[in-house]
Amino acid sequence: MHTLPSGFVDRLLAAIRHLLPIAGASLYLVDDRGTPFGHRLHGLSREQLQDYRQKFSASDPFHPTLHQPSKSGIVAMKDTIQQRDTSRYLEDFLHRHGHCDEVEMFFRRADGRIAVGVGLMRDEHSGCFRPNELQMLSKIQPFLELALSDYLADNSPKHEWRHAPFAKGLTNREAEMVEHLLQGASNREIASRSNVTVATVKAHFFSIFTKTGVSSRTELVTRLLGQ
Repeated sequence: MHTLPSGFVDRLLAAIRHLLPIAGASLYLVDDRGTPFGHRLHGLSREQLQDYRQKFSASDPFHPTLHQPSKSGIVAMKDTIQQRDTSRYLEDFLHRHGHCDEVEMFFRRADGRIAVGVGLMRDEHSGCFRPNELQMLSKIQPFLELALSDYLADNSPKHEWRHAPFAKGLTNREAEMVEHLLQGASNREIASRSNVTVATVKAHFFSIFTKTGVSSRTELVTRLLGQ
C-alpha cells in the first residue's frame, strides 16, 4: 500500500488550519486492524505524540476501532462524552498539553473501513468547536475526500504479512516500521514519517530482526513478500 507524500499532507493540514482556528492537527493512516500509524503533525509536538502512544492510545475516545461500525465522518468531543468516560483523556492528555477540545475527521474506503483520520485540536484562545464550525467541516470533508481519493481507492494487498506466524509477535509500532520499509522508505524517511529519531528506527528494526529471525532489511522484505 502506498503512503501519502509528506508535502501533500502538510498542505492539506495547513488548508484546514487556514479555514478555521485550530491549535494543531494530526493526520494519520489506519491499518486493517484499526490501528493508527504514520502520524503527520501540524502545530503539535513530537512529545505530545509520544505521550499519546505511551499512555493514552487505549483511552482515546476517537480511536478508529470505536468508530469503525458507526460510519460517522466527523466526531466531536461532545459526541464521545455521551458514549463513554472521557475524563482521563480530556484532563490528563488534552488539558495537560494546552488543548480544550478535539474533533476527528474520518475518511473511509468504499467498504466503509477507516483509512485516514485527521485530529483537530483547539486551545483556550480559540475555545471549543462551535456548531457552525462543525457544519463547515462537514461541508469541506467531501473536498478533502476527493484530495485523498487515490489513497482511499488503493486496492493493493492489505497487510497479509501481519497474519504470518513469524510476524505475530511484533508490536503495533514495529509493524508500522515494517509497513514503511515495504514502501521502500529509508531509515531517515521512516524517522520523519513516524516523528522519531533515526536511532529509534534502528532500535525497532533490531527488535524486529530478533523476533522474526532475520539478519537484514533485505532478508526481512524477501520473507514478508513471500507471505
